[in-house]
Amino acid sequence: MRTKTVGGKKRCLTLSATSPFSSITPDSDDEDPNPHLRKDIISNRWVIFSQDRTKKPCEFKGKSTFNTNPSRNKPCIFCIGYEDECTPEIFRVPFDELNWKIRVVEHPYPALSRYVPELHSVPPEDTVLDGFGIHDVVVESPVHSDQLVELSPREIGEVFVAFINRVHELLHLGSIKYIQVFKNHGASAGASMSHSHSQILALPIIPTTVSARISNMKDYFYQTGKCCICDIQCEDLLIDSSTYFFSLVPFAASYPFEIWIIPRNHSAHFHELDAEMAFDLGGLMRQTLRKISFQLNNPPFNFMVHTSPLHGDGSELAYSHWFIQIVPQLVPTTGVELGTGCHVNPVLPEDAAKVLREVIVPVFAHERRTIGFLPPSKIVDYSEAFTTKEVFPTREYLLNWARAIGRENGFTVIIQRSDNGGTGKKKIGRKTTVILGCERSGKYRQYKDALARKTGTKKCGCPFRLRGRPVRNGDGWKVNVVCGFHNHEVIETAIGSTYAGRLSGEEKSLVDDLTKNMVKPKDILQTLKERNEENLTSIKQIYNVRQQLKRSRFIES
Repeated sequence: MRTKTVGGKKRCLTLSATSPFSSITPDSDDEDPNPHLRKDIISNRWVIFSQDRTKKPCEFKGKSTFNTNPSRNKPCIFCIGYEDECTPEIFRVPFDELNWKIRVVEHPYPALSRYVPELHSVPPEDTVLDGFGIHDVVVESPVHSDQLVELSPREIGEVFVAFINRVHELLHLGSIKYIQVFKNHGASAGASMSHSHSQILALPIIPTTVSARISNMKDYFYQTGKCCICDIQCEDLLIDSSTYFFSLVPFAASYPFEIWIIPRNHSAHFHELDAEMAFDLGGLMRQTLRKISFQLNNPPFNFMVHTSPLHGDGSELAYSHWFIQIVPQLVPTTGVELGTGCHVNPVLPEDAAKVLREVIVPVFAHERRTIGFLPPSKIVDYSEAFTTKEVFPTREYLLNWARAIGRENGFTVIIQRSDNGGTGKKKIGRKTTVILGCERSGKYRQYKDALARKTGTKKCGCPFRLRGRPVRNGDGWKVNVVCGFHNHEVIETAIGSTYAGRLSGEEKSLVDDLTKNMVKPKDILQTLKERNEENLTSIKQIYNVRQQLKRSRFIES
């Protein structure tokens, strides 16, 4: 049995051969790795890693939280203009302005009551306490449809500043022992309202899991003389980094694609963050949430700020290190977890980190126009290139136009789905339409596992979509952009592309005739390019077509 404990060194973020906390790198030749266990010394729990053999790590998707129900987009008590219907306000950002960006209000359905007499001390023998506590809501945007992932790095940073300011206001309450900042995104993650918001819960006790976490950090410090968070040094687990923070998948992650965001500098308390660090954290948080949304289909998720208890004696400053935990809701909690406290994770942390590292977050057109914005890649929103009011005479004209625009921008447009509207009874409820997409849309489907060759695939689930429909009077076709961006790098030339170089029926007939006349493949290719200057067929495709024609003649005979 292979077992490891979590850990590593923070500052260098490189893998150390001598470290007892190095990550396990699976053998690339091992296509069926055995299950194994890893121990998380921060929670002092074992995690079972049993890889899902039915799908690859990059194929894990959550149940999307995108709002498809129009009724959920109606204004609510958190929306701007509805402040009178909301619970009492604590403060807003900017202060005392009608056009606010962030509001902190009392929770409409608090877990604890601020109106119960304070608990100044908790006798250890007591098992029942009055429900005193503070439960607040941080409304992250005045617009109902805006989600945290859609805000700018500075706007997300301002949300963190609001957290910090509210924690500072609660510090004077001697009865508050611990403050939990958290966010639930999506109904299945616990969000009762669709308007984007976070929560702050101030407790009169130190929760058991928090006590255990601090105690485990303390034990590690006394054994090694180091902070267990500062000792993280596994490069295979790293996702992204910024000036003051880095993100990684923990070595003994309890959940698939679980992510931690960790301060580079040792710090015991979240509320010690200054504005500069908060804005830096906002940028990394946005990048992380966008990667989760894009790779995992915008799943429900929870994020929690794990910090130190308040009013400590100061000894915890040496070994306690705060961090943010993000948990996408991808798999259900079963009896194994509930009965044993031992989670089963179907994705190895090294694989999850690799997938998230390689995610290319799309750059939208409005972001390219933002002053000082530096795009991380060549990925842009191509909606403007395909937006047109032109009415095309026929379906073929529309297809040729879309393919030409795609070639100009470095990708190949293909037909994903086509419907002629049906005939007779099959026509009821159907409309004539054609859906166009990128050649890299969808995913590779392996039908015969035993006979399939071990090859790569260009399929990466590209979301680019166009919809073509006949105009109402039936005289021509129009096109609409459904989704204008890609999740991959575009190519600089379409020459050699399988789709772009496909031959038409007429061109195949010409290849067949020339082949029968003993014309060489290179001369056939030259003939095709002389007939059509935009032809992108390669010599390899000429050989393939010749072989197909030869095989079809053999079958017919």
